[in-house]
Amino acid sequence: MRLRFLVIGFGFMGQTHAGNLLRNPRAELAGIVDPCSPFERLASVRGNRDTVRLTPEEIRDVPHYPSMEKALAESGADAAIIALPTKLHCDAVVRSLEHGCHVLVEKPFAIQLEECAKMCALAKAKGKVLAVGYVVREMKEYQRLRETVRDNRLGKLTFLSMSRITGMPAWGNWRDPEFIKASGGALFDLVSHDLDFARCCLGEPGEILADPVLCREFHGNMIQAVLRYPGCDVKVEGGFVSPSTFPFRRSYTAYFEKGTLLSDAPGDCREITEEGIRTEFFADDNPYDTEVDHFISAVQTGDISGICTGEDACRSIQCCHRIAGQLQ
Repeated sequence: MRLRFLVIGFGFMGQTHAGNLLRNPRAELAGIVDPCSPFERLASVRGNRDTVRLTPEEIRDVPHYPSMEKALAESGADAAIIALPTKLHCDAVVRSLEHGCHVLVEKPFAIQLEECAKMCALAKAKGKVLAVGYVVREMKEYQRLRETVRDNRLGKLTFLSMSRITGMPAWGNWRDPEFIKASGGALFDLVSHDLDFARCCLGEPGEILADPVLCREFHGNMIQAVLRYPGCDVKVEGGFVSPSTFPFRRSYTAYFEKGTLLSDAPGDCREITEEGIRTEFFADDNPYDTEVDHFISAVQTGDISGICTGEDACRSIQCCHRIAGQLQ
C-alpha cells in the first residue's frame, strides 16, 4: 500500500521532494500546500536547482491547497513533508502530528531547543514517526567515509576536515543580526549538516571550540569550529559568501593512519594510499530519494535505523548552540 504524502511548502526543497515522491512506487503525492500556485513557484523559485527533477506536466493533476487546514482536512494524507522556513517548522510539525500524520521535516529541525523537545514529545505521544532531513547521511561518498571509519580498513582516523560554502541567499537580509538569529544563519542552515554527520560517524563530541573572530568578520555568515574526539579532531567550516551567484561547494578530507579519503564534488570519492589513488564516482546517487524511501520503511515497518529521528536531530541542534554560545 502506498503512503500518501502532503508536501507543505513548495520552494526548491519542496519541489525536490515532490519530484521524488512522484517517482517512488511506494508513495503517492496527495497534495501540495503553498499559498501560491505551484506552477508559479516552479517557474520562479531560486535555490539549488540541481536537486529539482520536476516539470509542470507532472504536477498538473496534483491537488493544490492554499492552507494546511484545508489540506489536512481533505487530502487523506498519511504523512507530511515540511519544507517551510525554519521558523515555521514547529507549528507545521505540531499541526501535522495532531492530525495523525507521520512527519519528515527539513533541516534544521528548529532553532530553539524547546521547540525540538515539543515536537519530539508529541510524536512519541501520538505514536508517529518524526524524521529530520539531514540528507548528508544518505550521500554515498559520505557513507563511504563512515564505513572507512568503522571498518578500520585504513587504520584509525586522525583528522577530518569538512567544508560547506555557497553564495549569499538572494532573499532576506543576511547582514542583519536579528534576521540571522531568526533564521539560524549559516550555523544552523549549512554547518549543522556537517555537525550532524560528525555525530553520526563518530558519536557525541567532547569539547567544541569555535572561532568567534571569523564569525564577526563575516557578520555571522561564516562559521569555523573544531570538535574534539579522543585521538581525533574534526574541523567544520561553512557559510554564505558574496556574490549570491557563488556556486555551492562542499568537501571533506579524512586523514587515516594508512591513507587519506577525500571528496570535493557530489558523488566523488578518492582513496589515496601507498598503492596509489582509487577513485569512485556515484553518478546515480539521489540521496533525497533514499531519504524518503527510508522514511517510508520506518513508517511501514517501525525500523527507524535508516532515518535521522527528531531526538537525534535535537542533539545536532545542541551542538549548534554550543558553538553559538562562543560567538556572542
